[in-house]
Amino acid sequence: MSKTFNLIVIFTLFTLTGCTQWERAGASNNTRDAELAECTSLGYDRFPPNDIQSFELGYESEYVSCDKDEKTCPDGHRYEKTPSLKTVQKDLNEAARNAVIQACMYDKGWHQRTRFWPS
Repeated sequence: MSKTFNLIVIFTLFTLTGCTQWERAGASNNTRDAELAECTSLGYDRFPPNDIQSFELGYESEYVSCDKDEKTCPDGHRYEKTPSLKTVQKDLNEAARNAVIQACMYDKGWHQRTRFWPS
């Protein structure tokens, strides 16, 4: 891809930022916070965190200086892929817990709304 295309994509992503929040007609922020806390408590009661650790193998680019020449090192440096091993912690119950929280909020008459800037 060209650098211009990459810049356009990045610029678009930064200008289309947004915020998702729970809304219900006539309800105050305090009411929302209290009911969300109640639903979150219910979600954690039903699906407490179940963390596991796993490993991910990947590749990272490493900056390497080199003698400048036309074929192998035209810029005096290059990036080489090196293997990396990362420890990742995942909560196996996160998706189910979030579903319980959302269902609870919907049952209480709330809906999620995303607002984008600039509008």
